[in-house]
Amino acid sequence: MKKYLNFFILIFVSYLNGQLPPEVSADVTSSTFNIGEQIDYILNVELDSIQEVEFPDKLSINPLEILGSLPIDTQKVGKNYLLVKRYNLIQFDSGYYSIPSQRILVNGFSKLTNPVKIKVNGILVDTLKQKMFNIKPLQVVNKSYRYLYLKTAVFLLILLVAILILYVIKQYQKKLLNRKKIIPPFEKAINALKELEKRKPEDQIEYKSYYSDLIDVLRLYFDEETDIDALESTSNQLILKLEELKRDGKLDLEDKTIKNLKTVLSTADLVKFARAIPDINKKNTDIKLVEEVVVKTKELLPEPTQEEIRAKEKYEELLRKQKLNKIVRLSFYFVGISTLFTLSILFLIYGYYPVRDTILRYPTKRLIDCDWVTSEYGVPPIKISSPKVFRRGSIDQKNSIFFQIDSIESDFYAEILFEIKLDSPSNKKPSDNIAISNAEDTQKIIDKTLNRLQKIGGVNILFDTENFKTPNGLPTLRLSGTLDYFKEANKERVRSNFTSLVINYDEGSVTMTFFYEKNDRYGEKILNKMIQSIELIREL
Repeated sequence: MKKYLNFFILIFVSYLNGQLPPEVSADVTSSTFNIGEQIDYILNVELDSIQEVEFPDKLSINPLEILGSLPIDTQKVGKNYLLVKRYNLIQFDSGYYSIPSQRILVNGFSKLTNPVKIKVNGILVDTLKQKMFNIKPLQVVNKSYRYLYLKTAVFLLILLVAILILYVIKQYQKKLLNRKKIIPPFEKAINALKELEKRKPEDQIEYKSYYSDLIDVLRLYFDEETDIDALESTSNQLILKLEELKRDGKLDLEDKTIKNLKTVLSTADLVKFARAIPDINKKNTDIKLVEEVVVKTKELLPEPTQEEIRAKEKYEELLRKQKLNKIVRLSFYFVGISTLFTLSILFLIYGYYPVRDTILRYPTKRLIDCDWVTSEYGVPPIKISSPKVFRRGSIDQKNSIFFQIDSIESDFYAEILFEIKLDSPSNKKPSDNIAISNAEDTQKIIDKTLNRLQKIGGVNILFDTENFKTPNGLPTLRLSGTLDYFKEANKERVRSNFTSLVINYDEGSVTMTFFYEKNDRYGEKILNKMIQSIELIREL
């Protein structure tokens, strides 16, 4: 038995020794290349049997950039298997670089590749044959203060109205605070009579004013202290009401006091209506008689109870609050009416939607009203005006340059895609032949444009094509129509308008694509304004 066991162990050890260890290596398609040129970085794993191999998803190759990678290619080399993984690399700075060893997992065990050295050449400029130009000077852009002035004016107007409302409320509150120091009617009447005593009327008009104020003091006192509606009564009615109160025992004024009061009222009526001018002694006598009436009335009136005082104060406080609320309501009515009037004028001048969308800050309305930027992008340079600056973006497409405004999720999206043919020299100027030449080229461009729309998520695409010249005379192929796009913000598909302008020339093509929602009121205006500004810069 032991003999057989040793035999099997010998066979198993021989089998293990017969397996070759996996070999890993790294290489590049070219160890020397120019700036902006693409090379392939290749990882190789050679095995004598099928085993589990895991290539790295991300490479540690800074400062080189990875454009993409290809699927693993498995080849049969004799009795062995060769697994090849390719990565597309690019570099935009000249110099010597070393790609460090990369880790590959084989059956869970890590294997390190060899480092690879590369050289990136700079672009030599022939200063003898190639005409050189001076560096363009900086262009001074005057800052626009139009919207700053408008915003400042609106802010100041709102601030002024708010200050006015606060001022009115504060002034009224101050009056209320002063009124809280309630002066009893008797003291108020005596103080008013003392002020009148200082006046020295000289002509009929001044006497008329003097006697009017004198009788008003008396009427106000009776109105506040008795049950007589003195302010709304004539002189005769006032006397009759006093006599009635005397008969009822509510205000037992002496006959002499009522007679003196009747004399003063008659004199006042003569001065006011018959333009009489009493002498100075009469004037002094009348004010003394009025003061006597006030004093004797005060003596005859019963003292108010605490309940009456509190009820009166509560009533006066209620009146104050009602008046304050009225002032506040009137202030808001004033602001509301002023706002409605202003909006009505603006609606008549500019229209309903422009004013409404400006106030509510409608996204595309803000874009069309903002200060636009005019700049040049790509090679050959495309000059275009836009509400925002086009920013360099990344795209999974070789020999392409990509610029975009915001993202496809935004309310208005625009992109410019420059595609350069592989066999086109990088320093060659774009040819003048940029018109669509035949139906075959047109169909290729349409297919390529539709493929791009589908890549960014467009479905249910309906479109028309036409040869279109921009206002600046640039011939293009125009694709315009509608598509559905799923927006994360809306959580649903949104029907959108799109327009693609394709400039095709011998060395490549330029595709400008614009998106906006179908029911957007300002999307088409933004599109037309951008198209009107498009220029192809043929010479720098």
